[in-house]
Amino acid sequence: MRIVLDSNILVRSFVSSHGLAHDLLLTILASDQTLILSSEILFEAARVLRYPRLMAVHGESEETIYEFIGWLREAAEIVMLDPLALAPIRDRNDIFVVQTALNGEADVLCSGDRDFFEPPASIFLASCGIEVLTDAQLMRKLQP
Repeated sequence: MRIVLDSNILVRSFVSSHGLAHDLLLTILASDQTLILSSEILFEAARVLRYPRLMAVHGESEETIYEFIGWLREAAEIVMLDPLALAPIRDRNDIFVVQTALNGEADVLCSGDRDFFEPPASIFLASCGIEVLTDAQLMRKLQP
């Protein structure tokens, strides 16, 4: 299975090493599933992890954030995006997530962002054969 994890899942996996998002990321990487990411998703995750209020929560250094993003880059299949391509989604900032799923030929897009679960994005992604799941739904799907 080819899986895109949205930046909100990646951020949660970093912030809480005992949480569902962290367990999901490790489960994907330890299995025969393929993690699909783009530089844009990694940039967004790194940007959010550097928010002062979030740095106060996770307490990690800039170097640790850099290493986490580098580890993800090595562990995932990185796809290139077309900056001119559009996708039907309410929040234009999420176009790169849809593009990552399309260009990476993903089977699943995992996110906590409601916009992916509602029209027009949900209809578009379903028409492309991409299932949209929360981290809890995907974890259940991956467990035997």
